[in-house]
Amino acid sequence: MDSALLAALQQQAPALVLLVTAELPDHTIRSTDGGFVVWGSEMYEARDEVYGVVSSIEDIEDGADGQATRCAITMLPPDDVAMAQLASPAAQGAPITVHLGSVDRLTGLMVGEPDLLARLELDYGRLGVGEGWSLVLENGTEEARQLELNADQRLSDSYHKTIWTGERGLENVTAVKRKIHWQYKR
Repeated sequence: MDSALLAALQQQAPALVLLVTAELPDHTIRSTDGGFVVWGSEMYEARDEVYGVVSSIEDIEDGADGQATRCAITMLPPDDVAMAQLASPAAQGAPITVHLGSVDRLTGLMVGEPDLLARLELDYGRLGVGEGWSLVLENGTEEARQLELNADQRLSDSYHKTIWTGERGLENVTAVKRKIHWQYKR
């Protein structure tokens, strides 16, 4: 954590700010949980002109017992078109980052460098129904990807050629059916 940010967080009543960046295929959302903040050369605002407002961010907790970290971000899109674009398959996999920062109350400037809380990936959107419409963006992490089963991947010539077309590295290999344990000394 940046030393200036750490010092600001240790003050009696720090002005905390969450910065959400979502890099969608057609637009980058730079949202904050209130007002506006300039970080580097980018402006973070409470309302994105295309996709609306970040209403809430679920607590970011480490996964436990073989589960990966997940985090839901609730959006309040301004119209049905924005909601459909956020929930579309084209948006899946979009990188999302959440940073925690502090703002100097006198100058309105960021104090130090914001701390990265989560590096996420948009998984899917689900409709939230209550007093109004909302879209809950369910997000996974890189560690969640690593826990996915890769049942289709095999040490075989045919699978090898699907990845490296024209490469003939496993074409004449005969012992690929034998189980080879990692770091096994023969």
